[in-house]
Formats: sequence, structure tokens, C-alpha cells
Amino acid sequence: MNSPTALKIEYNHTDYDDLLKHYSRIFKTRYTNNELVLPEFYGEGKIKMYRLPNGLQCLIGDYRVKQDALFQRKRTDDNYFVLRFDEVGDEGGQQGINTAKSAVSFTSTNFDWMFYETKGAIIRSLNILLSEQWLNDLLGHEPAGENIKKFLALKIKAFNYEPMDKEYKQLLREAITDCSDNRYQVMHLQNRVMLLIERFFANLTIKMDSDVIHPRLSSADIKRMKEVELVLLSNFAVPPGINKLAKMMAMSQTKLKSSFKEVFGLSVYQYFQKHRMHKAKAMLVSRKYTLKQVSAELGYENVNSFVQAYKKVFGQSPAKLN
Repeated sequence: MNSPTALKIEYNHTDYDDLLKHYSRIFKTRYTNNELVLPEFYGEGKIKMYRLPNGLQCLIGDYRVKQDALFQRKRTDDNYFVLRFDEVGDEGGQQGINTAKSAVSFTSTNFDWMFYETKGAIIRSLNILLSEQWLNDLLGHEPAGENIKKFLALKIKAFNYEPMDKEYKQLLREAITDCSDNRYQVMHLQNRVMLLIERFFANLTIKMDSDVIHPRLSSADIKRMKEVELVLLSNFAVPPGINKLAKMMAMSQTKLKSSFKEVFGLSVYQYFQKHRMHKAKAMLVSRKYTLKQVSAELGYENVNSFVQAYKKVFGQSPAKLN
């Protein structure tokens, strides 16, 4: 039996009010008083936007999903950071959201990013949009601020999800739950948001202490590595040739490989392959392509080689998406 086509939503907005207006046009549903009510065909619940007095924007989601969807944020030169807190439960769980998987992530709008919502998921989320200036002002007052900014500059693209601990989860639930006194709702939310930000950077400092930071790369070298990234992601059908990339960047192969891993946390081929398989997943989730078509599009000579590569990245067969 054929599965319904997954909904695909692309965006590159750096203002949450504009983003929810964009969603409302796609969903053909109302967006009033900074609140988007999900249409019946997609889910039950709402997403609400807040502008906090301290200059931050937040999105709070509390809903149940009825249809698979792929959300794809396209890169933009406007430099903002997004700190996400997500709890995703399953309708099959006896306690619903209490049996949820949870994660915190930190990304930049300078890079493409995607996430999936699957039918039956129960989602509670908080997205915090931080401008580069806001973050610089915050970290400028902290003793570890300069080291944090350097760490983020090197690691932001390779920053992975990490599970939320009990304190994260408690603060997230308090942020999502309305204040008992509606007169102080915004104050209540801003307090929890700042506590979440504080905890995130405290944990990041611990991570920095365990990861030795080597400030060996110049700004020019970092810029060249970002140019290498653009080349890598421009054609997923052709695996990268280190010799060719090194010549393009006017550096030795050894320096290119070490510099790339310093910036992105993965080898050149690992990074290429990770994004290649995410591209494959996006194509398969759309239900518009067969395994054979995806395999050919991404440069594989046979489907079996593609399946093995996919399993290596995601730990399961791509056939499970059909």
C-alpha cells in the first residue's frame, strides 16, 4: 500500500512572526495574536510566537502530528543562531509525552538544516532566535565569552544533538506551561528562557574544557574551509577528490584535511557522505522517488551500495521510509 506524500516545507526566515505567516499560507489556516492553530489535516495544537523584552524571539510548539513532514531551513547570509529544545513523544507510549525523546541543539542560519515530524508524534518544543549582536553582547560580559565564541565558530556546523537532562526538561515544561497569573506570562517565559540559555552555555563550557581548542587556523583558512563546504554540497553525485580540492584552495592535501576536520568536526568524505545521505532521506520522505532513482541521482552504480551507505549513516534500511 502506498504511503501518502510527506509534506515538505522550506523556509529561510530570520523573524518568527514572518515564519508563522509563511506556515499559515502553506497550511491555509489562521494566524492571529501571534498564534498559529494547526489545520486538522496536519495536527492538533498550536505554535505561538513571543517577542521578549530582552530582544529575543521565541517559538513555543505544543501539538500532535497527523502527517509526516519534512521542514528544511535554507541557509541565509543573515547571521542568527537558533537554540532548540524538543521533546517528542509517541502515541504508542502509555504516558504519552512522559516517554518522550528529548534533545537540545544549537544551529546557525548560515547553514542548511532539516528536521522531520512523523505521524503520531506528540511535540513540545521551544525555539529561541538569537541575533549575532545579542549573543556577542551576552558573551562580552562573561570571562569565558571569547573562548565560547571561538569554539562556536569552529564547531557550529558540526554541533550535534545532545539529550536533555532533568533540569533542562523541567525548565522546558515550565516555559511551555502558561504562568498561573496571566499578567506575568511574558516575565515568566523570559525567566525560563534565560535559565535555559545559561544552562546551555554552562554545559558548553564543560564541553570546551574536555575538548582541547587549537586556535591554529587563521580567519583566511576558516573562510577557505567554508568555500570547500560549498563545493562539496554542490554536487552529491560526485564524491570529493582531495587533490582537486587542495589545488582549488592552494594548500597541501594534509593541511586541507586537518583544517576541514578542525572546522567541521568530520573528515571531508564523512562530511560529504553525511549530507549526501540526508539528501537521500529528504528525497525518500517526499515519496516522489524510488530507491533506484535516489541511488542514481546520488551517483551510486547500484542500489545495494546505496543501501549500505544509508545504513551506515542512519542505522536502518532506507526501505523503511517507503
